[in-house]
Amino acid sequence: MALAPKLLLGLLLGAVASMIWGGHAVVARLALTGQGITVLDMMFCRYLPAALILAPLAWRERAALAAIGPRRILLLTLFGGCFNLLLFASALRYAPASHGGTIAPMTGPVVGALAAWWLLHERPTAGRVAALAAMVTGVLLIGWEGLGGHPGAWRGDLLLVGAGGTWGVFTVLLRRWHVAAIPASAAVTLTSLPFVLPPFLLFRAEEFFSLDWRLWGWMILAQGVALGAVSMLLFARSVEMLGATRAATLSVLVPVTGLTASYLVLGEPIGWVKAGGAALAVGAMLVAVLFTGRRT
Repeated sequence: MALAPKLLLGLLLGAVASMIWGGHAVVARLALTGQGITVLDMMFCRYLPAALILAPLAWRERAALAAIGPRRILLLTLFGGCFNLLLFASALRYAPASHGGTIAPMTGPVVGALAAWWLLHERPTAGRVAALAAMVTGVLLIGWEGLGGHPGAWRGDLLLVGAGGTWGVFTVLLRRWHVAAIPASAAVTLTSLPFVLPPFLLFRAEEFFSLDWRLWGWMILAQGVALGAVSMLLFARSVEMLGATRAATLSVLVPVTGLTASYLVLGEPIGWVKAGGAALAVGAMLVAVLFTGRRT
């Protein structure tokens, strides 16, 4: 039976969003190593364009955001905003892009499940615990493989675990406070900008804009437009068309895209240990989404 056009479109939108997320580590690693781009530059490229694009959404949802309150928005920014990106981008100064595209997105669901157990009283089933344990094993295998081929990568791997873990807490806080993803992302983007823009203007603006305009123009498009706004809107639309569970299965494309792009673009080798760890974690991620549940 042919798939309905709406289902196909939802799959396409979700797949594109996931591939943008998966390619993020490759773009960041390439910019941070030998291109003259710093972590602060990357944060500027991410949050200024995205804030301009998402500001109308935040204004439209201003009543809902006011109900959340500034304290909760600041906490969401801490876990899912500029401080999360600071951990992720800093990690890629040490760890290869293949680690960035796999360790962080696979750590998020594990920490999210633990946080949901604590904050939402959602006790995971035995099947979900087994799937999460397999994901942790896959992450450890990926990190272990990098110890020999990338000296010092362990420092980046620890930062990537921190980035994935804070993102997992962010997603649980959204559920705890009943905050829709789109207005929350818009608010977090706007709230992140004051932490990023002043130090950038003081310490980096002149040097950054003295770089080749094609480089900083590409970074603004990739980080701010594609990653900061377009991917989020595409995935939100995909959830509307497919439902949350189906759309969540597309997240397996994030590590797959990260590994593939790191090999094709950066020439990073994919050894058997790393490939096995990624396959184990991706399979466990699918099982966790499709076949396991939680006890409340």
